[in-house]
Amino acid sequence: MANVSKNPQRGYINFTNLVIEYNDDDVQVLDCVKDISQLYPLKSTTNIIALSRSGHAKISSGGRIISFGKGDLLICPPNIRLEDSEYTDDFECRVLCLSDHIIRELLRDKIDVWHQAVYVNQLYVVSISEVCNEEFMFYLSLIRSKIMNRQEQSPREILMTLVRIQLLEICWILANRPETESNQKLSQGKILFNRFLGLVSNNPVKRQPIAQYASQLAITPKYLTMLCLKYSNRTASDWVSQYTIEEIRFYLRSSNLSIKEISAKLGFSNMSHFGSYVRKHLGVSPSEFRHGRG
Repeated sequence: MANVSKNPQRGYINFTNLVIEYNDDDVQVLDCVKDISQLYPLKSTTNIIALSRSGHAKISSGGRIISFGKGDLLICPPNIRLEDSEYTDDFECRVLCLSDHIIRELLRDKIDVWHQAVYVNQLYVVSISEVCNEEFMFYLSLIRSKIMNRQEQSPREILMTLVRIQLLEICWILANRPETESNQKLSQGKILFNRFLGLVSNNPVKRQPIAQYASQLAITPKYLTMLCLKYSNRTASDWVSQYTIEEIRFYLRSSNLSIKEISAKLGFSNMSHFGSYVRKHLGVSPSEFRHGRG
C-alpha cells in the first residue's frame, strides 16, 4: 500500500476533542476519522457506522486486521477495542455514531438483523454497490443539511426519520448478504449468542429469568452469560434489561395503553414494582416519562 500513514499516539476515544457537527448523546456526525485514528488504542461507547469515500484503511482489533476501502461500509458496536490503524493519504470516510438506545428505538422490528450481524461479527465490513453508496451519501447529505441548518428548528423527528432510513438500508444489506458470510462461518458459541438475542427479542415478556433463556438453549445460565460477555461485552441480564427498557420507552411514549396495562403487558407483578423499575433505569416515574420529563 503506497503512502501509508501510521498513528502511534495512544489514548481512549474522546469525541469532545473532535469537530462534531451534531451531538445530542444519541447521534454524532463527523468526517474527521483521521483525528479519531490518532487516539489508538480506543473504545467507543457508541455504534460506529462508517462509509468509505476514497482511499484505503486497515484497522487492527483483537488480533484481526480489517480492510476498509472505497465502497465499503464498516459497522462497529460499542466497547470493541480498536488497537491501531493504517490508512492511505487519500482515505476519507463519513461517520455516523449512534447510541444503542436510538438504534433500538428506530429499528424495533428489524433489531434482530442488526444484533445478529453486528454483535456476532463485532467489527463488520460489507461491500456495497455503487448505487447503494450513492444513496447512502445522499441521505448522509440530507442529515448533514438538517444539522447545519438547525436554526430552522426542524423537528427532531425529521432527523430521526432520515437516520432510520439509513439503518433500514443497512439492515436490508445485512439480511441479504451471501450465506457464506453469515451462519456458515459461525462457531457454536456465536450461534447460541445469536439465538439468545432472538429469544429475548421475540419474547412478548422479555423480562424473564436468565435461567429460563438458558434452558431454552440447553445451556447453563453461567455459560450463557459467558457467551454474552465474549461476543458483546455485556451480560445476559444486561441484554434482557436493555430490551425491557426499550419496550417500556415505546409503550409509554407511543401507545395509548394505560400505565397499569403496560405494567401487566410487560410481565410486572404489580404497579409498584413497575414504577420502581422505571425509576431505577430511566430516572423518573412512568407518568413523568410518559409526559416527556425523562
